[in-house]
Amino acid sequence: MISIIEIKLISPEDYQQVHRLRDYCFPNKYAGTRREDFHYWVEHSLTLGAYNEEKVVGQLLVLPLNMTVHGVSYEMGGIGFVATYPEHRNQGIMKKLMLQSLKEMRENGQFISVLAPFSVSFYRYFGWELFFEKLHYSIPNEAFPNFGHQVDVVKRMSFEWPEEVVFQEIQQFFNEQAIKNNGSMKRDGAWWQRLARREPNSHLAAYYRDHQIAGYVRYEISNLTFLIKDFVAEDSVAEQAIWRFITSHTASVKTIEGVTSNNSHFGFHFEQPQFKQEITKDVMVRIVYVFEFLKRYPWGDIRQPLYVYIKDTFGPWNENLYKINKNGHVEEMDENLVEDKHILALPIHVFSAMMVGYLTVNDTLRYANGGVTKEVIDNWQGTIPSGRPAFYEYF
Repeated sequence: MISIIEIKLISPEDYQQVHRLRDYCFPNKYAGTRREDFHYWVEHSLTLGAYNEEKVVGQLLVLPLNMTVHGVSYEMGGIGFVATYPEHRNQGIMKKLMLQSLKEMRENGQFISVLAPFSVSFYRYFGWELFFEKLHYSIPNEAFPNFGHQVDVVKRMSFEWPEEVVFQEIQQFFNEQAIKNNGSMKRDGAWWQRLARREPNSHLAAYYRDHQIAGYVRYEISNLTFLIKDFVAEDSVAEQAIWRFITSHTASVKTIEGVTSNNSHFGFHFEQPQFKQEITKDVMVRIVYVFEFLKRYPWGDIRQPLYVYIKDTFGPWNENLYKINKNGHVEEMDENLVEDKHILALPIHVFSAMMVGYLTVNDTLRYANGGVTKEVIDNWQGTIPSGRPAFYEYF
């Protein structure tokens, strides 16, 4: 007999059930500061539960975050800690949770969503799509980059021994760069606190030029490995200064490890760029509310009105024909008023990947209706800003 399941917000008196479900379904049981951090986000997120009478048998958290799309910061719902007890799987519980999360995000003004999938096909079914290729690198001692020897102005601190002024300047610099870097997430105080709780051994070093931060790295040193957590530089000069700081640890580390974008031409200027590099695709995006998302979108040159029809089984409010006028004004239209050859028809997951810059218009056409004219294609190509997205946060 299939149990009767009710989807609703989890009440504070049931938060310990959330901990138990997370600990059962994920590899490592949380303790100490990690448990404190998880509890903070249970309290401050949209925490949805699947109830079988009084027992929480499935759950999903929507973290209140943000994401930069071509220079515009959107409120974003970060989906995380999705779990169901095994005896309640294959009963449609996860589908109900996903549908309710979409409705809640729409109502809360979170018009875009990001998650790390346990199964790409599962989340693609609900409208999310891959949008970032991570390049994991491991540089042995003999291949460390060499950018000369000079004295750079670097200030260093750690989460254990913070320098308040330096930390404030790092946070400001990080968010300024996040607006410039497509796909990035601005970090508020709560997110920095999360990093301190989850990665307390982190050191932070800032490179200064003309008394202003121009680059920053967060890292850990363990087992002769320099592990890069953040690497943000506003230009190549700052980037080289940060590498000089990193390689100043040559006597105490044998390997440098980190993650960057597969589009970054990483190592191009290294003397020895042949070292271990692996690509992973483990982050997905979805536009939750197309109409509101398009109204804020930073359109490029629109020579003629654009028409796009969105197919979205699980977000029926998105299934409309949209007209984008030359001034960027967006309106919904009756699809019978426009010929198909003028309409770019796309499923929501492909449309999302295109709008954040992961898919080009030509890439997208493989998934679009076949009869659209070349003129329409050319017009669309000039309207999507360039710049592939990069998203490094975890939740």
